[in-house]
Amino acid sequence: MDYDFKVRTANERAKVEDLFEYEGCKVGRGTYGHVYKARRKDGSDPKDYALKQIEGTGISMSACREIALLRELKHPNVISLQRVFLSHTDRKVFLLFDYAEHDLWHIIKFHRAAKANKKPVMVPKGMVKSLLYQILDGIHYLHSNWVLHRDLDISIATQQLIRKKDLKKAVILLDSISAIQAITPLNPDSRRIED
Repeated sequence: MDYDFKVRTANERAKVEDLFEYEGCKVGRGTYGHVYKARRKDGSDPKDYALKQIEGTGISMSACREIALLRELKHPNVISLQRVFLSHTDRKVFLLFDYAEHDLWHIIKFHRAAKANKKPVMVPKGMVKSLLYQILDGIHYLHSNWVLHRDLDISIATQQLIRKKDLKKAVILLDSISAIQAITPLNPDSRRIED
């Protein structure tokens, strides 16, 4: 590769640290990296973003799969990938998402603890129905696009919009459903699918 071209493209490439303020705003850590709450430095957008820094150097196979899936999936109940940043100097990968303030698991833990302390917080049935509908609608969208999610991570934005995130453990089914139908619980030998 031409060295001048490499230097010129590296200088033209947008860097995550030039566009977003995220240092000291760590909101989580997962198996594959850290998640930061980020805001635009120029103040042009007051919106918060989630910036996921994928651990390690370079792009792993699971990161490639997650990026490829998220670039194609567009649904209000599936997290939206806004942008991918590649840092060629330190070989880091950053994924920019919409920020969701709450995690469903933490909300469940809060209500469980309140109930244990004999101070239950009542949740309106309409809200429970709405949240459940959104979860099922997002899963239906994934399944209708032949994507099986093996580790649902559900977040809730302030507008009570449910979003599935972390598609690193999702699997795309390329074959038809007939392969799945070939597995019957009555016949133990049918667990092996033959081509």
